[in-house]
Amino acid sequence: MRITTQMLNASMRKAGLPINNVSLLNYVNGSSSQNNSLLSALNKNGIKVNDKSYEKLKGLAESLQESAVKMSSGDVFEEARKSGDKEPIYNNVKEMVKNYNSTIKALKNTSSPLNHLYREMLGDVSAESGDKLKEIGITMGADGTLSVDKDKLTSADIDKLEEVLGEDGSFSAGISFLANRIADNAKANAASASSQYNALGDNYFASASKYDFWG
Repeated sequence: MRITTQMLNASMRKAGLPINNVSLLNYVNGSSSQNNSLLSALNKNGIKVNDKSYEKLKGLAESLQESAVKMSSGDVFEEARKSGDKEPIYNNVKEMVKNYNSTIKALKNTSSPLNHLYREMLGDVSAESGDKLKEIGITMGADGTLSVDKDKLTSADIDKLEEVLGEDGSFSAGISFLANRIADNAKANAASASSQYNALGDNYFASASKYDFWG
């Protein structure tokens, strides 16, 4: 999945961040070392962060990516067609929703603007597929978390379930993409948590404080 400039700008506005189309878009879509300074600028805001919180976020994001990849692989839908049993599909969806909600909550509880942005982007991916998800029993709450109606999901046609959740849909692929970025970011911050107060980050937020980005 590629994150478009329009998607990024909308998410940044909702997250209360200043818009920097090219550099941040390149960071979110890529993972080259040339973007490390931007990573530092968005994550270091002069607040000492416990590396355990990043380790926890990394684990949650990795679990989310794993469940999203499993969901989009297509195997669970093929097995359901053969057995006529949709329970395994529901169990996979329930696991992904659980991991999604845990990641959303963990992102919300950090002080990193980049994590706030990732949280907004996860919400955007879900919102973009909102109507289709609702048709199969998955809905988003006001707090950004997802819930699943087992009866509605298991009564849906398998082809419809695969259309929305499988590899040809944008939902699971988008969740997997962002979960990978979140995990990588958390890993980098866990490794550098002991050397917070990055100069670039301090300078960035010193400049940003001149403007009311937080509403």
